[in-house]
Amino acid sequence: MKVFDFLRIQEPSLTPKNCKVHLAHFNQYEQPLDVFIEGRFDEWQSWQNNRNFQRAFVLSFVQAETTTSWLFAGLYRVNGCEAVEKPKAHYIYKLERVSSCEDLVGRLYASSPYTKRNSYVYGETLAADLEISQLLPRRLSIKDFPGYKLVEVPKTQLDIIVRNNIPTWRTALSNVKGIYLISDKRTHKLYVGKADGAEGIWGRWCTYAKNGHGGNVALKEELGLTSVDRQADLRFSLLEIADIHSTKDEILAREEHWKSVLMTRQSGFNRN
Repeated sequence: MKVFDFLRIQEPSLTPKNCKVHLAHFNQYEQPLDVFIEGRFDEWQSWQNNRNFQRAFVLSFVQAETTTSWLFAGLYRVNGCEAVEKPKAHYIYKLERVSSCEDLVGRLYASSPYTKRNSYVYGETLAADLEISQLLPRRLSIKDFPGYKLVEVPKTQLDIIVRNNIPTWRTALSNVKGIYLISDKRTHKLYVGKADGAEGIWGRWCTYAKNGHGGNVALKEELGLTSVDRQADLRFSLLEIADIHSTKDEILAREEHWKSVLMTRQSGFNRN
């Protein structure tokens, strides 16, 4: 179903010709999906370098896992725009969320073949091919720690968990050492790693959140030092946990076991 057709059921006054579509891409500083999940999207969007929202409505999406997949962040009424000179010239928009569409925020995924880097698109440009691809039962969010056996977290969400120091995750992961697995959904390669430090798995995963590669040689070569888009392909899970008092030799032996079982030296990212 077309996105505009569906949203007009919720908000009949919306039309492609009175709407700008905001396709929020990575801006070299922050991932819009992270901003959305952290609850900062409204403020983040209101700050614009140019007069980008010169229509009655703004239909906002944040880039999801691919360049053609978009998560609905909200429908907004434009209630004004203020020019600001400092710290540098920019505009602050007064954007009011349209309440009739709020139930779909963070649940509706759309797809479109439109791949140009222009983030501010006239509604009529996208109306014909912006399709609903998925409707989640619940809003996308960072959930509390699910239990050691159920951990499977994308790198983008791990960054948010670490940045916000989410208590349930920090407490659970800092109280155990163990063996973790990094899966690359683009190449299907695996990396087996160990967490044997005093801060447990939490401390080790904080390193990945900080630099993207955790110091691993193969991941540095594969991802590059600053390839945020490429890092988004990584998913983190747990293979085995161990008591926080386990020795380095005990953890090393278990890491060797999993490298052998999963053959990550031969066909994955492990180099030793």
